[in-house]
Amino acid sequence: MGRIIAHDIVVHYMGNTVRIPNVDPKNYQYIDLLGDVTDKAMNDLPGNLNMLVHMKCAIPRTTSFMDISSDKSVSDMFKLHEQDLVINLYLLHLDIIPTTEENMVDNRNNQLQDAQKDKGIEKTPILVVDSEGDDEIYASSSDDSWKDDMDSDLEDVIAEDRALISSSDKEENDLSDYEEIEDAQVGPDSESDQESDPLRAIMLSKMWTYNPREDIEFEKGMLFTNVDAFRAVLKDYTIQKGFPLVRLKNEKSRCTAKCGAEGCNWRIHASPVADTTTFMVKTYTPEHTCVMDRKNSEATSDWIAKKLISVMRDHPEMTSKGVKAEMQKHGVLPSRMQIYRAKKKALEQIEGSHSEAYGRLPKYAELLRINNPGSIMKIHYDRPNLLMEPKFLRLFISFKAQRDGFLAGCRPFIGFDGFHLKVCFH
Repeated sequence: MGRIIAHDIVVHYMGNTVRIPNVDPKNYQYIDLLGDVTDKAMNDLPGNLNMLVHMKCAIPRTTSFMDISSDKSVSDMFKLHEQDLVINLYLLHLDIIPTTEENMVDNRNNQLQDAQKDKGIEKTPILVVDSEGDDEIYASSSDDSWKDDMDSDLEDVIAEDRALISSSDKEENDLSDYEEIEDAQVGPDSESDQESDPLRAIMLSKMWTYNPREDIEFEKGMLFTNVDAFRAVLKDYTIQKGFPLVRLKNEKSRCTAKCGAEGCNWRIHASPVADTTTFMVKTYTPEHTCVMDRKNSEATSDWIAKKLISVMRDHPEMTSKGVKAEMQKHGVLPSRMQIYRAKKKALEQIEGSHSEAYGRLPKYAELLRINNPGSIMKIHYDRPNLLMEPKFLRLFISFKAQRDGFLAGCRPFIGFDGFHLKVCFH
């Protein structure tokens, strides 16, 4: 059998499988694999959840596995599967880093530096042409486009099943991020910690776990990893049941809420247990006597956007009717303005904002000069004085192959046309 030109990588994770088709091993590196695995297997997870991914590849015609953690290991993986169309990749346990803002920035900075090292890109100044004169340039090495533009009131409720290949599966669920990220705590570090601490094992057995196939139901004694997790679940529950929520106490040390409908007795109170972090439902009155309202004020555009992210990754051109149909699954009837804002926020989370994209242009210009020598790229800015930030005006690109082809063809006339952008910046 001859050598396979392109492979299909089948990713096994949490009892599910996804396929990354038509992977060309020629220029495929570890950072590319990591990006594909993240998009295909972990697209439901929020972008602000730091995770260490451990991957193993099945060695063909054996029962052994090899670690995939670098460009070299990815290259070795393709060499071992030269005659195999399908490569089986296993996603092992995902170590979750507490999502403090400092950790988020440090982790993304390290990932960016590692990716640049893997691709042989040195951090070099970027030449930007100012509109005041073509011979006037300045050096800039700042690029903050990798930072997340996090909405402070965007909540995440995430359940993470940690799967091991050669041992019995054990579920661990971590919830994080509600409105403001404040020292969020995560689940246990390892199974050995649970075995050595019987009290912790008992607490984990009562810990609330997210199941998208089931409705949320509270009960007295239920535990949550922290106050942010409890707030997020409470918000989802309120939208699910369709009742107005009144927060009597909403502090890090206690949360008390009741139904806002007149005469309804529903009420819940939760506060920390002995470890001062884990939240427990202390008192709970579950009976509702009010009528469900699908126009729930808790279903904000931020909440809707969070629910749309996983869907709009596959359907970026999703219409307003599609959004409304998707929200009906959650019992929500959003307004036209909510749908518009939610779609915009979801697309920004998936694709990034236009302003961030413009900020990446200097870096793209430098990469073009490094990887395509002989090409010309000029970025013109409007900068009345040095005290003002430069404002993007226009971009000119001429690839070397284009210029060589033009000179070889000896065209007698030149025609130029502008590229009209249909975006919020014109």
